[in-house]
Amino acid sequence: MKQAIFWVTSLAGLRKLTFKQKVKSLMNDQVQVTIILAMIRFNHYEVARHLIEAQFQRSQLLQLNIVSLADLMADAPGIEVASEEQFKTDFEALPSHRFDAADDTQQTIVRYIKGGEITAEVSEDLNQNPLLKTRFNNHQPVQSAVYAAGKQFGIISYQEGELAQALLLNRQGQLVTRFIRYTKPVSYVYTMGRTSKLAFTELVSETDKGQHVIYQDSEVRSYYEVVSYQDYDRFDSVYSFYASLLEKVAGADSGLFIDLNDNPELTPYLPQQLIFNY
Repeated sequence: MKQAIFWVTSLAGLRKLTFKQKVKSLMNDQVQVTIILAMIRFNHYEVARHLIEAQFQRSQLLQLNIVSLADLMADAPGIEVASEEQFKTDFEALPSHRFDAADDTQQTIVRYIKGGEITAEVSEDLNQNPLLKTRFNNHQPVQSAVYAAGKQFGIISYQEGELAQALLLNRQGQLVTRFIRYTKPVSYVYTMGRTSKLAFTELVSETDKGQHVIYQDSEVRSYYEVVSYQDYDRFDSVYSFYASLLEKVAGADSGLFIDLNDNPELTPYLPQQLIFNY
């Protein structure tokens, strides 16, 4: 293996001890490591970079290649963002309050006030370049613009405070990929022997005829549909979209490392790819 690609879909994955251990082990074996930040919540990219910087020494960071979905799609063809979906910064003429960063690990925050309430908020890096601009309505976020090196690469829209859609832009500010969030109820059952020490204190257990202990519950989970504006392809799963990108970036001499939580969803789309978990 000449190159290892770590496909990261969440901040929780970066915080796993196995992530840090495997990256260090590969670098010790002189393997070139590329970490691809593939979170749909584009505002997590900056947090992710700080997490990575905190886990590795400076000499190790110089060996790591860290890229994001925005980097991968920077030169992809797109379409102009519709006027009603563009992020408007007219709030910047309003009265504001500035909260400077206490150190270089934090961000400066500027809050804009209208009618006695916060109507928008901007976070900046040490050079006062914007990282994230967010508009609020009734104390809930309604839209955000995400930046890297002061240049906008994403737009996030919210419904009732939850992410509804995320628009990925290319280097020219054109829309290249749309992520649409849906939710669905999911039911699950855990069946264990009576001697099992595992217990779910927040759930009421049942017992079947075989004297197994059963826990049942349900929850609402998110899933994403993806629209590509390069060829107007439509992916009914974000993992299908991920696989289409990985087929382009993961060469024959590359080892692919994915979060164990993504394994059941992603691996069926990459039957020929050698995949490792972290």
